Amino acid sequence: MKKIKTIALCFLLSACIPGSSQTAKFYNLKTESKLIISEAYKNSVGVLRVQIPKFMDKPQIISQHKENGEVTISEYNRWVEPLAVLYTRSLVSNLSSLLPNAPIKMSHGDDSFERIILVDIVKLDMLWQNRGTLEAWYTIKTGKGQVLANKKFVDSIPLKNSYADLVRAHSYLLENLSKSIATTLMEYR
Repeated sequence: MKKIKTIALCFLLSACIPGSSQTAKFYNLKTESKLIISEAYKNSVGVLRVQIPKFMDKPQIISQHKENGEVTISEYNRWVEPLAVLYTRSLVSNLSSLLPNAPIKMSHGDDSFERIILVDIVKLDMLWQNRGTLEAWYTIKTGKGQVLANKKFVDSIPLKNSYADLVRAHSYLLENLSKSIATTLMEYR
């Protein structure tokens, strides 16, 4: 009996040894576009927080399986901050690269800009071994609230089966959304 208690105690203690659990990995979106849409565009632009479906707006990376529709929320693969904040920061960074002479910042709604950008992500599907798809509506307003444009954006990219590939898909899709917004901004100088 004493031998069984000793073995049981060893199993319990081994479960408490540091390093026995999986380590979390943290990911950030990349904004590496070298493309410039216009150096002549100089209106100040405020980007309001990107709206993302609530179930996705968390630090855990969310993916789906095409075969059964199962949604996976990874506790060990995470964004560096909630996805809506990360998308907003990356959108500001992308637009700043695409329109390098325009002052572009995050807006909290109480500041003054010549143009305001609102983005509502309608669909953000990351299907393993299939495609990553982004569907969004974006609105461009004047600083006084007049709507200049309200456009739908849809794009997708093949997706493999790794979190690094999933992060690249998010970055690629957001970069293309940024290009669409910058091009539309140019129509309303």
